[in-house]
Amino acid sequence: MSTLRERLQELMSEHGLVTQQELADFAKVSKGLVNQWFKGDTGLGKKPLLEFDKKTNFSSQWLAEGSGSKYKTVRDNDIVTTTTLSNITVSTQSNTTILRLYDMRASCGFGSCNPDFPELLRTIEIPNNALVELLGTQNLNGVELMPPDGDSMEPTIPRRSITLIKTDIDKFQDSGVYLITFDGYTYIKRLARGKSGVIKVISDNELYKDTDFEITPDELDRLIVHGKFWKALPLDFIDI
Repeated sequence: MSTLRERLQELMSEHGLVTQQELADFAKVSKGLVNQWFKGDTGLGKKPLLEFDKKTNFSSQWLAEGSGSKYKTVRDNDIVTTTTLSNITVSTQSNTTILRLYDMRASCGFGSCNPDFPELLRTIEIPNNALVELLGTQNLNGVELMPPDGDSMEPTIPRRSITLIKTDIDKFQDSGVYLITFDGYTYIKRLARGKSGVIKVISDNELYKDTDFEITPDELDRLIVHGKFWKALPLDFIDI
């Protein structure tokens, strides 16, 4: 099986791209992220895969994993569009919106959250006429489900809960809880602005304060923001 670096080099060759910066511009990502791809520190996320899907004839599965057909077929393209790149289904027949689980492997590459905390819920189906009452909006573009990474963000995100994450946010905006990859490791952490352009990476649970760290301005090209957490739904059952 070819490496991600080799597959990207083949894409670059076919499209006349010479430098990592040119590939970064082509995929609409940072040069730092491209450098991580080439070193094998992280995989292709769904946003650059979508760019490659729009601009090339390469199969997204082949680019991301090195498996399947190298070039797109109608069947392969349909699979990518319905299962990998779109996690929201709006059913006109049942008048409901279905939110699906965020694909950590596709979006975060080799980084991963705590595997000891399994997925508790894979889909949520909400009547369209209840969206405003439950969530305050009918616009769920980019919103997906995600389980917590253990208890490091308690009490903000309960250990047994499901969260809604806005995956269309790919840059640090203001203080909040984000899904990030830094130096090849993926975290669910609070980001906050510090002095002199520093970004503080914080656990809300006081027991994990020794895992907090800072990202300096000259390290920002190694930071990948996959989304910002929006809401949390506790999933504890009570006896009756």
